[in-house]
Amino acid sequence: MCESVVMSTAFLGSVFQAPIGVLLLTALTACGTVPHRPSRLEPSSYGCMAEVLRQKVPANLPDKQAHCLASGLIARYCSPTEAYLAGMGKELRDLFGGGDAEWADWRADRGGVGCARRAGDDNSLAACCAQRPSN
Repeated sequence: MCESVVMSTAFLGSVFQAPIGVLLLTALTACGTVPHRPSRLEPSSYGCMAEVLRQKVPANLPDKQAHCLASGLIARYCSPTEAYLAGMGKELRDLFGGGDAEWADWRADRGGVGCARRAGDDNSLAACCAQRPSN
């Protein structure tokens, strides 16, 4: 699957380099996985993301640690692609909805996906996010 994404975008890449590059990177993030993936909490993407936030992310965490942990847990229980989409959606909502959109939040989201790829369980993921320097 991942090879076909690369091959099909190679042809179009000469015509639409920037948009195709973004789409290619987004598609390739789905090729990554996390170790010891637990079962999905909900079948739909939105439902899975919402349940992870409701069931797994504690309240009153520092902002960047919350971003890291939420994205990491979404990567574990849903998928890395859905974690990237959730982080991007949150920042877009902040940008256009009166919130405080920050590039550092997006970096913390990406860090959470990285922590999820290295962590074997939720506790290891939480420890990784707590140790990140931006917290």
